[in-house]
Amino acid sequence: MKYWFGCVVLAMGTLVLPVGGAENVVKTWPAPESEKVTGVYSVTVNGQPVDVYAAQSEFFEGDYYFAYFDFAGKVTVEVKSPFPMAQTELLPERFGFSLQKSADSVQFVADKPFRVSVEPNGRIQPLLLFGNALETDVPNTDDPNVRYFGPGIHKADKITLTDGQTLYLAGGSVVHGAILATGKNITIRGRGILAGETYPRFSGPGRYPIDCRDCQNLVIRDIILRNPWSWATVTWNCDGVLIDGLKICGTRMINDDALDLVNTQNAVVRNCFFRTQDDCIAIKGIDASRRPCENILIEDCQFWTDVANIYRIGYECDSETMKNIVSRKIDVLHYSKNYRLPSHYWANAIFWLQPNLNMRMEECHFEDVVVYSDGTPILMLMAKPMRCFYGPYKEKKEIEPGMLQNCSFQDLRVVGKQENFLGTIFIQGDSPKHSVEGLKFKNVHYFGTPVTQDSECVQIGEHVRDVTFE
Repeated sequence: MKYWFGCVVLAMGTLVLPVGGAENVVKTWPAPESEKVTGVYSVTVNGQPVDVYAAQSEFFEGDYYFAYFDFAGKVTVEVKSPFPMAQTELLPERFGFSLQKSADSVQFVADKPFRVSVEPNGRIQPLLLFGNALETDVPNTDDPNVRYFGPGIHKADKITLTDGQTLYLAGGSVVHGAILATGKNITIRGRGILAGETYPRFSGPGRYPIDCRDCQNLVIRDIILRNPWSWATVTWNCDGVLIDGLKICGTRMINDDALDLVNTQNAVVRNCFFRTQDDCIAIKGIDASRRPCENILIEDCQFWTDVANIYRIGYECDSETMKNIVSRKIDVLHYSKNYRLPSHYWANAIFWLQPNLNMRMEECHFEDVVVYSDGTPILMLMAKPMRCFYGPYKEKKEIEPGMLQNCSFQDLRVVGKQENFLGTIFIQGDSPKHSVEGLKFKNVHYFGTPVTQDSECVQIGEHVRDVTFE
């Protein structure tokens, strides 16, 4: 079907088509009046206004901003601001956009979905832009298995989902509440916002904003989660998980991990954008089932932490094993502002592999990762079996570390400002039994210079075997 008019107004938003055909399409949703942010950024796509929202932060001068829309074909995105825009950066570079700058605006052309940060002042009050593919399969709101929230503000508190149910947050919706999903074939999706800012830390209507327990064939797609009060998204003892296009705008408080995969198997995480104060990806084993954490793929994502780790794998390790964990095509837009030495119990790193409780961690592979340096120091890798004192193990000094084997880092690049960047690669076992073995590094470059085993940033301690650099 072709439309021969400039604009078609839909119940859920605005669809803009060019006169003479449907090649280029933009779909937007008006924000609720109390949510609209004006005077900081204004966004247009092919001339169509896109409303801007705010998210909270304890750091970098407070609130930051985000906007979202759907599109097909080729569109021109323009951002205007009273901030001086001539030195604006658009991160990451992976999407290949050419940024046109002027004193008060920037502009770029997009022909594929994207997730970028528009940064006139670095980490201070950026604008996150989420350009989604057109949604073609909106669920039937008359279906009894569909829980539907339309445009507007909703006080939902706890939303409980079970076998075969779909929760749909329409574009333009802001839903205050928590989701508890338990069962088979559950879907959480839409373009709307799940909001947590009305709840104090650790005091929401559920343990976590998205709490998925004992799920099989779980799907989470495209929604935005804003200002969580605790770990943001948790899959607990789940098997068969797809998380695609989830955006998390956190960092209003600590303990806001973006995604905690807890005793979870057969999971795919892709096309996501996570900004948090705490860890972006945390893989944990704390369920009584002791189910292995295995067969996890994370790809095509953008991550940003303000004070913690990008990946923290194994701090809680009450699991048989953690294995077959693959990450590829990852952009680290910003890392922790708090540098700590490798000897510090709460050291912060891009990659923290720390098997605990005599558990074997193996076959963790990271490929095509770009880290954007702002010139401040950070640890690149902590590969260190260790005793982690948490929960029921907090006072048990006799616990044993785990073992780390057969992991790799390939096509890892650090770009941006060199200045005081360190990028320490720290590898250390605990004992002959709790060792680090078989780590491979291939094509690792800091600011265009290859990293080798003799590089100053590489520190290899005791009980380490078979570490190679190519």
